[in-house]
Amino acid sequence: MNSIQLPWSGALGIAILCRGTTLDMVDSERAVIDETTAGLLEAAGPQMYRRNAFRITGLPTDADRRSVRQRQQRITPALELGADVDLGHSLPVRLDDVRGAFDRILGDPRRRLVDELFWLWDGAAGGSSNGANPVTTTTTTACSCPKSLHADHDAAVRAHSAALDLEAGNDAVSAGPRLDEAVRLWSDASRLWGQVLRRAVFWDHVRHRIAALDDRQLDESVIDTFREAMPGTLVKPLIELAAAASAPADRLRLAKLARDWPLVPSGTVDDQLEEAAAPHYESLRATAKRASSQLEERDWDDAAAEVYDHALPALALLESLVPHARHRRTASARNDVAVLLNNCATAATDGLGPAANLNASKWFRTAAELATDQVTQQTVRTNRDGLRDMMTTFNQIRTQVDQLVAAGRIGLARTLLLNVKSQLAGGPGTDEIDRMLASLHGSRPGTYGTRPRRGRALAWALLALVVLGFLVAKIAGAFDDDGGGDDSYRPQGGTVVISAENVEDNDPPGGCIGSKSDWRPGEREVDVVPCDEAHWGEVVAYEPLADTASRYLTGKYPGAEQATALARFRCELALARLGPEGKGLKVTFTVPPETAWDAQGPLLDEYTTCVAHWPDDRYMTEDDQVRLDVPVTTEPALMGTFGQRIADNAPVGSCVRTKKDLSLESVGIPIVPCEELHWAEIVAYPVLYPDGTGEWPGDDAVYARAKAACEKETKGYEGTMVLNVTYPAQDWWTWNAKDSPIYSMCALSYAGDSTFTGGLR
Repeated sequence: MNSIQLPWSGALGIAILCRGTTLDMVDSERAVIDETTAGLLEAAGPQMYRRNAFRITGLPTDADRRSVRQRQQRITPALELGADVDLGHSLPVRLDDVRGAFDRILGDPRRRLVDELFWLWDGAAGGSSNGANPVTTTTTTACSCPKSLHADHDAAVRAHSAALDLEAGNDAVSAGPRLDEAVRLWSDASRLWGQVLRRAVFWDHVRHRIAALDDRQLDESVIDTFREAMPGTLVKPLIELAAAASAPADRLRLAKLARDWPLVPSGTVDDQLEEAAAPHYESLRATAKRASSQLEERDWDDAAAEVYDHALPALALLESLVPHARHRRTASARNDVAVLLNNCATAATDGLGPAANLNASKWFRTAAELATDQVTQQTVRTNRDGLRDMMTTFNQIRTQVDQLVAAGRIGLARTLLLNVKSQLAGGPGTDEIDRMLASLHGSRPGTYGTRPRRGRALAWALLALVVLGFLVAKIAGAFDDDGGGDDSYRPQGGTVVISAENVEDNDPPGGCIGSKSDWRPGEREVDVVPCDEAHWGEVVAYEPLADTASRYLTGKYPGAEQATALARFRCELALARLGPEGKGLKVTFTVPPETAWDAQGPLLDEYTTCVAHWPDDRYMTEDDQVRLDVPVTTEPALMGTFGQRIADNAPVGSCVRTKKDLSLESVGIPIVPCEELHWAEIVAYPVLYPDGTGEWPGDDAVYARAKAACEKETKGYEGTMVLNVTYPAQDWWTWNAKDSPIYSMCALSYAGDSTFTGGLR
């Protein structure tokens, strides 16, 4: 298997890029612009209206200096004495806040002008629900701009201020009762501010205020600064709120609002969001370095736990704020974590062989979901396929050894295993072979049937050699990848029916879906393209879901989890039975809603639509077409029986083809319909600990609860069947199942491990 070198100094390093533009200007102009910019930067933020000097003092924005001083001389001494002073608002302010507000108004006119633009111009005419009450003052020269401008400006201020107050005063707004109000306020604020800033008379008003303030520190050069910087100042609070939000839905909502803010290029907002996310990138980088150090010490379990406990939550936070589709830095960070998990899985597989299968499969699966680089994607895919083939090989060896023992050929079974061990030469899988060899010491020849004749023994020997050759080829990595050809039915484009109420009304399988976005599960029709063109996926089957072969599969709606598991199984089986045509492909499927199932059951008309595509969703070519006119094989679906989610497992009412130690193996189990020859039937996944948290109660307590739950599910079979109980180990209480209920798996097999057909009645 292949490890990937991890460039920690790259995506998860922090790079500070400085950009600047050199302008020729006189010193006085530069001073005006610098001080104005400083005022705008000081104003920007979620508290921009609460910190506004005019709002704090209760003064109108056009108050002259004399009126400001008079109010200052009346209010400040009273506050110093601890008097209860009516400032015209209900904001919680301190004496220092009031002093600072008066200083800003009476101080540098450039900073005063910033506060004027971000507060009510006609506040004295009637106040506002969140602003100052009217204060009688003397104003500077009256403004000649249209009255509608003042009204529109004040409406923008009120909406923006109210939106910021709502976000600051409520956690998880997206999931709360005030979401609609927040949506309305933000919509009004962005629309009204965009309209105001686009009006020429707004800038005439700014020009008027510059003249009215009549200060040599202030000239018209400031107008260009305001034009350029005001949109960014207005959107900055959204960026800070998005970065600080604890709920993913709030981060997504606020970041989208920021990108959609008028007059601000979305690329600029993306840069600022990425800057705001810098602490999260740094935290992820530190986590990755810790995990990398653990992996260097061959502690792959702790390294992977570091990823699942800390790196994945950090990536989820970044994804909601700076999604990888828009931000290369996030895409690179995702890829670095994928590389780390790939290397954990590779190291575990190289060190433990088949014993690493459960964890390594999970790590490869997560790595494949995270990888954004094509080289990484291909490496993960190759390694995962190698692990799967290795497990298939060892499962076949184990099956053949069991059959040899049952036939009384224990010596031949031992010879087979010793030859395999010799070929492995101490490499991955040697420990597994040693365990199988050790188990032969207590084995006795089978007591049923006639004694095998010489010809039978020769057949077993040949079979053992075939299996040995198969193992060597698989472990060496000599894997074939057969191509496909044309099918008898291929629509040449247009629209086909794939989800009709009755399956008979669907178009035949074989349609090629152009892109993943065209696939909308549940919709009756889908757009297709000619299959000799690039396409995302191919409709390969319509598979029935319900049957009455087992008391555990009645034809009635089995619940969302089991409906999903059943659809997955039927489509996985359909793909497996296409033989080489389905090799390397993934299957996506539809899940009929509860309304599609007959409440009385069983009409047996429920079905799922199966679409095959590459696991990484890359486009399929003409050479990748899945031929549907090939003979159907009897291959089983290889599925898990103890995944993190019950819906990902083989469904209740499906059957395990060959004998397995289900307490040790839970990935790549051969699953078939119960009407076919099988060893055991899966009958339940009872939940033991619904919230998946709390302290581990110990093996004995967990097993007792699991056994009791399985016995309850299998009443009536005592004495005639063997109950196989798989229960969760201690790691389910640590990192392996933090977000999922903890459950057990129950399967029934016949005493003596004989095979049978038909479901349990």
